[in-house]
Amino acid sequence: MGPTRLKRGFATSRQTSDNGIVPIVPRGLVDQSEIRTAVQQVEGDLAPNVIRIMYSYSLDWTGAESLFFRIILSDEASSPKNLRQTTQQIIAKILQDINAEDLGLQTYFNFRSKSEQDMLQEPFWERP
Repeated sequence: MGPTRLKRGFATSRQTSDNGIVPIVPRGLVDQSEIRTAVQQVEGDLAPNVIRIMYSYSLDWTGAESLFFRIILSDEASSPKNLRQTTQQIIAKILQDINAEDLGLQTYFNFRSKSEQDMLQEPFWERP
């Protein structure tokens, strides 16, 4: 089974309309169940490097609708020798499969290792 695609194809940059304006889509118009399904698929596809992907909708500092991803990595994937390649792969996969930019959503990514989360035990980084 291939990756879940939510809207148009892979977006490497923000898509603009004919007048050069990036469309902003209010959260209520985005099919949140499709995003949830795509995130679960990405999480499974990237295991065992990815332990868990959580996300939330909120406004960013500019007031733009945004998706904030919190990603817990395996300790091996978050080691200094693997971290850059791992995070780039994860970001590319999420952007490709979810197409948040095509939906008018900014995306932000935060990463944490499993051992760091085990030590800090922050509820925000756990599934509800």
